[in-house]
Amino acid sequence: MQKVKYDIRVEAEDLSPVKKKLSITVPADAVKEEFNAVYKSLKSTAAVAGFRKGSIPVNILKARFGGKIREDVTSKLIEMSYPHALYEKKLAPVENPQIDITKTKLDEAKEFSYSVTVEVTPQVEINDYKGMEIKMETVEVTEKDMEEGLKNLRESRAQYKEVDRTSKEGDLLTADLVGVMNGEEIKGSKAENYPFLIGDKTLLPGLEEVIKGASKDEVKETRLTFPENYSDKNLAGKEAVFTIKVKAVKERVVPDLDDEFAKDLECDNLEALKTRLREDLMKVKDEKEKERVKNVILDRLIEKHPFEVPEALVNRYLGMILQQVSDNMKQGIIAPEDKGLTLDELRAKYRDSAIRHVKEDIVLDSLAAKENVQITEDEYEAAIKRLAEIRQIPYQQLKERITREGATEVIKDGLKHEKVFDIIIAALKAA
Repeated sequence: MQKVKYDIRVEAEDLSPVKKKLSITVPADAVKEEFNAVYKSLKSTAAVAGFRKGSIPVNILKARFGGKIREDVTSKLIEMSYPHALYEKKLAPVENPQIDITKTKLDEAKEFSYSVTVEVTPQVEINDYKGMEIKMETVEVTEKDMEEGLKNLRESRAQYKEVDRTSKEGDLLTADLVGVMNGEEIKGSKAENYPFLIGDKTLLPGLEEVIKGASKDEVKETRLTFPENYSDKNLAGKEAVFTIKVKAVKERVVPDLDDEFAKDLECDNLEALKTRLREDLMKVKDEKEKERVKNVILDRLIEKHPFEVPEALVNRYLGMILQQVSDNMKQGIIAPEDKGLTLDELRAKYRDSAIRHVKEDIVLDSLAAKENVQITEDEYEAAIKRLAEIRQIPYQQLKERITREGATEVIKDGLKHEKVFDIIIAALKAA
C-alpha cells in the first residue's frame, strides 16, 4: 500500500467480534489540497458562458458546481483515507463498508471526519487439534464389493442390439410417429426413428401400453388423452390420435465378464481388470473414511471453539447453496422436503448449513496460518489438471477460466485445508 503523506487519525471500536467501527479524521491541509485539485480539474474542463476554459474564477465554480465539487472531494478523501485506516488497524473486511458522513459538514478549511462500519473474519485461536482421539476404521474391499463393481462395469458397457421378436419391458424401440387432433397434425408431434424405452415411465400415459408387445414394421394407432397438467396448455386434457410405426426392437445386452471385456476397458486381461477395480474401490473407501473423519474433526473443533461469524459470509454461502438448489430444480432434481417451499422458507432451511460452511472455513484458515501451510505452484498446477480431468475439459481452458474469475485463491485455500487435515489425521494415527 502506498504511504499517505498526511497524519490521518483512526480510532477503532469493537461492536462485536466480527463488526468494527472506524472513526477516521483527515487533516485540514489534506482537505484543502483535494479542493484545489478539483478546482484545477474543473477549470480545464468546465464550460461557463463568458469565460474561457482555464480562466473561470473559483467563486464562479463554487456557485455553479458546489454540490458536485463537494461530492468529488468527499469521494477522493475517503478513497485516500479508508485503505490507510484498514492497513493501520490490520483489518480485512469481508464486505463493502457502511460509510456514515451524515454528521460531517465538508469545509475546505477544516478537517474531515467520517465513520465506517465493517464486518471482518474473527480471530480464532484453535487449540488441541493434534492427538485427538478419533478411531479410523479399517478399510477393506470385500468380495461383495468386487461383485457389485464388476456388475456396474458390465452394466455401464451394455448395448442395445436389434432382435426379431415382440417388444417387452426394458426394450428400446425406434419408431416413426405422428399425432393428429381434429383432423390436423399436432405441431411438433411428428418424429422419425424416435427412441422409446419401455418401462422408463416418461412416455405419454397410455402410449407405453400400446407399443409394448409390438414387433418390427408393425403399425399401431391409438387414441390418447393428454394429462390435465400437460406442459402445453393448448393440448392439456384433450384427446388425440397417434399413429406409430415400429422400425426396430432392441434388447439390452450386457457383455460377458471375460478377457475381451477387460481389453475394452484397457486392461490386458480379466485378472488385470480385477486388480485395477480393487485398487479403485480401495481409493473410494479410503476417501469416504477420510471424509467421515474430517467431519468428526470439524464437529469437535467447532464445538470446542465457539465463535461468531460475519453475516456477510453467511449470506454469501447461503446464496451459493440456494443457487445450487435452483440449478438442481431446473434439472428436475428436487429434494422431497424442498417441494413447495418459498424462497424465504428455503433460506431459513439452509441457513444453518451456510453458517456451518463459514465456521469450517474459519477454523481451517486459522490452522493453516498456525501451521504455516503453503501451496507450491506445482501443487496448484496438479490440482487444476485433476479438476480438468474430472470435468473433462482442456487443462489450459480451465486454468484461464479460474484466473479470469479470480478463483485462484479459492483453489489454493482448498489445498491448504486438505494439508491441514493431513496434519491432524497423521497425528491421530500416531496417537
